[in-house]
Amino acid sequence: MALMKRGQRASDEETPRGGLHEGGLHRLLGYQLAQAAIVTTRAFNEVAGGPMDLRPVEFTILQLVHENAPVTATKVAKALAVTTPGVTVWLDRLEQRGLLERRRDATDRRTQNLRVTREGETLVRSALTRLLKADQEMMAHLSEGERLILLELLHKFALARTP
Repeated sequence: MALMKRGQRASDEETPRGGLHEGGLHRLLGYQLAQAAIVTTRAFNEVAGGPMDLRPVEFTILQLVHENAPVTATKVAKALAVTTPGVTVWLDRLEQRGLLERRRDATDRRTQNLRVTREGETLVRSALTRLLKADQEMMAHLSEGERLILLELLHKFALARTP
């Protein structure tokens, strides 16, 4: 296959960059998700990662805790499909940065509930606003209907995951 000339658009079955024919890769969900992740990861790093010193998992944890507080580490771990000890490492980092706090439950002293601090709330709201704007820009070439369908199908796919 010939290389694309400047200004020439890749066909629907060529790699986004480089003009290589994808063959069977074109029909693989994992491959297409990985290609999309390149774009979304770059956007995250530009608008939240670098400027706000946030990793995607840290943003996700802060957003989940912000929306669901008080919530336990076990529930957050389950939502992220990781072990409780695995999520504890991230919770420790966020707590050390003053973005999240653990409080003993008033009725069950064995349980620790998570809440974002004022600083954490400010950061997660700002990050969400920036990321939603970046999403709009990334998906500007899609119609509103296509954008909604894409998000709905990805969410539906994620809901089918087994525990």
